[in-house]
Amino acid sequence: MNFDPSLPNPQNLQPRSGDPGIISMAEALIVRMIVMGSGGPENAEITEQGLRFVRHLMANSRACRSGFIPNFKNIDCVREVAKDFIRQCGSASRALQTMYQVI
Repeated sequence: MNFDPSLPNPQNLQPRSGDPGIISMAEALIVRMIVMGSGGPENAEITEQGLRFVRHLMANSRACRSGFIPNFKNIDCVREVAKDFIRQCGSASRALQTMYQVI
C-alpha cells in the first residue's frame, strides 16, 4: 500500500506580503496608532506611543520636511499617510514591525 499524505507547502501557509487582507489590517492598525498620536477626528486622548509614532512619521516624511503637515483631523488624510508609510516600508509586515519598534 502506497500511503503518502500530502503535506502542505510551508510557503503556502505564510501570507503573501501583497495579500489585500493583510494590507488592510496593517493599514487599520497604523491608522489607529496615528489617531492615538494625534487625537484624530474625534479629538481623542493622545497616548505617548501614538505621539512617538506620529513624530516618527513626520520626521521621515518628505512633505513634512518641506513644510507641509498632513491634516490628522481628516480620516482620509490619515489613511493616505498610513498607505504611504506602508509603501515606504516595502510591505505591510515590515511597516508593522517598524511601527512596533518605534513605539
